[in-house]
Amino acid sequence: MWSDLLGFGNVYSDNNWDLNDKQKHEVYDRLVAAHSAVLYFSTPFERDMILNDGIAKVFMPDDGPFNKSDINSVSIFFRHCIELHMAISQTEKANGYPGCRSVIAFGDSIEYLAEEVKFDDYVLNYTKPEGHGISSIAERVGNPTIIYNPKELQMNTAFSKAYILESGGSKAGLPGNNMYIDQSVIDAIIKYGEKKSLIHVWQELDNELRLLIPYDKDNLNEVVIGFAFDKVVIPPKDGRYTTKVYKLLKLFPYDEPVDEFYFDLCGNLMGD
Repeated sequence: MWSDLLGFGNVYSDNNWDLNDKQKHEVYDRLVAAHSAVLYFSTPFERDMILNDGIAKVFMPDDGPFNKSDINSVSIFFRHCIELHMAISQTEKANGYPGCRSVIAFGDSIEYLAEEVKFDDYVLNYTKPEGHGISSIAERVGNPTIIYNPKELQMNTAFSKAYILESGGSKAGLPGNNMYIDQSVIDAIIKYGEKKSLIHVWQELDNELRLLIPYDKDNLNEVVIGFAFDKVVIPPKDGRYTTKVYKLLKLFPYDEPVDEFYFDLCGNLMGD
């Protein structure tokens, strides 16, 4: 998932990147309010990265996409993505800000380099103490990290897709304070469910399109994971990536009946 605060750059561009103290405090308060929510809505199965006014959430099970992961952990990851988006949106609205736009995509990644390079890595071996340990100069300066390269984001095409779609914004057909799910996610979840002998069911209701992965094909009221989308499927207007995008309206979690509980992205923290 890539989530970005809406209109954040306007205060900079409108003031030629020279803010007064009041504006700096407003920027600070907005960032703290949004990014503090990441502390509450994370799971042991993911890695989160905060970059300026954006947040990346990466779900990377061992040995490739979903291979060793319980499907419940996938469902929990989506739940935390939705809860984070909703928490930021709620705080933003209360403070008079426009909220955030979030996009979830699925893809491959290639781990190709060390996650970090430390100061001591630049020190020649013969200057280091005999045996093990770091050099005296690195010890004196605290051996800081010189290069950050988190393995979860090394050539991560899921992140690339989500970033491309989110940055396109209204011009690409993805307006406003909403959460969007890329077709790559739909395909991956359906495929993973099939590997676990779980069926998927599409339902077209008056006001929404549902995708449900039930535990039992004869009981659609209890699902491993379920989504309700806007019925208008978006073909983003961006030449860099051809896909379909679904605007998410509701999430049905794995531990609640569909007809009794859901996370409502249309304004309420939770719906029933």
